[in-house]
Amino acid sequence: MNADEQSTQPSRLSERLDRLMGEVGSHFVEREEEVAGALLAMLSGEHVLFIGPPGTAKSQMAKVICERLEGGSFYYYLLTRFTSPEEVFGPLSLSSLQRDEFRRRTEGYLPQANIAFLDEIFKANSSILNSLLTILNERRFHNGSEVTEVPILSVYGASNELPDDEEGLAALYDRFLYRFFVTNVQDEQGFLKVLTSTNGSGRGSNITLEEIAAVKADAVKVEVDQEVLQAYLSLRKHFRSQGVYVSDRRWNKTLMVLRTAAAALGRGSVDLTFLPLLQHMLWDRPEQKEGLREMLIDLTGSGGVDLRRLHSSSEELLSLMAKAKERSVSDTRFPRPVCCYDCGSTFMTAKELCRHGESFPNHMYMDPYAREAQGVNPSYRKFDMAELLHVLENLRGWKVTCLRGGAEQRLYSREWEELRAVYEKVRGSHEMERRELQRRLEGNIWLSGRDRRDILARQDRRLDSLAEIERSLRDVEAGLKG
Repeated sequence: MNADEQSTQPSRLSERLDRLMGEVGSHFVEREEEVAGALLAMLSGEHVLFIGPPGTAKSQMAKVICERLEGGSFYYYLLTRFTSPEEVFGPLSLSSLQRDEFRRRTEGYLPQANIAFLDEIFKANSSILNSLLTILNERRFHNGSEVTEVPILSVYGASNELPDDEEGLAALYDRFLYRFFVTNVQDEQGFLKVLTSTNGSGRGSNITLEEIAAVKADAVKVEVDQEVLQAYLSLRKHFRSQGVYVSDRRWNKTLMVLRTAAAALGRGSVDLTFLPLLQHMLWDRPEQKEGLREMLIDLTGSGGVDLRRLHSSSEELLSLMAKAKERSVSDTRFPRPVCCYDCGSTFMTAKELCRHGESFPNHMYMDPYAREAQGVNPSYRKFDMAELLHVLENLRGWKVTCLRGGAEQRLYSREWEELRAVYEKVRGSHEMERRELQRRLEGNIWLSGRDRRDILARQDRRLDSLAEIERSLRDVEAGLKG
């Protein structure tokens, strides 16, 4: 194989994986995320937990994906509290017993499967649980006095409900990196499709064990963008503040899944568009998932900048300045009354004038000395509040505020300059960022259509947020000048 052929291999694999997911997904309505997650888990050597009521195609989905694994073997079993180890790990070998050896015949059972589906997995009894934990985590099976390697790629588990804390199943629950809460089909057209579907898998695109091994080897070489690492720090801080425990092992495994996802696409680094995949790996309870997804969508489309924080900072600065100006407004009487052009109100103190300006920001005012300056019947010039304050303080010499020139104003000016610099940087890169974001999203086959649409929609809504921030910063600037 020459260099040109080698360079096209990741692209060809990505295209085949995309076709594979499309073919499998066409048989399972509203299961786009589950199909992609099950396949990516198989590539990255992780396990998947489906939680939800019976009859939602969980086992059929695992079986169909297994059929697309060329040369792979599939094991399925429904566990109960009465299930014996022989039913899962294989019966005792009679020939070994004759030699006083304790061994199991594992052919056709879990220890020799590439993919397994264990229904009602949390009903496993303690005699099965210990061996199961070792298989899931270490890929090893204790067969008598020997410890053998197992070829398992992924175990798909299913349960109608989450395990209770008192049941001692936290370790087993934690072994499943991918978690999906599977419900019945919601859309009416989708429901009709379920009624008329034969749910057959057919034949089509597949993936080999050798290709999976190659993707795993490439995943180790994939770099992680600094923005992604910063997003991980933000997520970790958020979970800690909410009292949600995520183990270091789980954090590490999630990042390796993102690397595997990038490697399968032929990419050399993990960028922000892979972050939404974490919505299936970092929740403990289903009610946490939607909030987690919203946070990840924000991080994906923000270029690492939290606009809500920038907007909050600009609004806070504007509020502080308003309060400072209110505190610093002089309460001395004006030599002459100031008149509002729009409503005819007159004001004898700066406090009265400023309060009126806050209540009616669009009203215009007249210079109290304009008549003497322009004659008996002058054509009065109208001023907005900022202009009027400038006239009164700089042309008439009246003391209106004492904010200008003080230490407080210098502090606000410095904060405004910093916020303005961040804003200009974000504003300038928005259009370029959106084009690049759309390009990366289109090539990321692991994201659902819903995720892609929401990421771009959130990016477009950033324009509204940027406009609000711009207005706040202009108001602050006007306050500093006035």
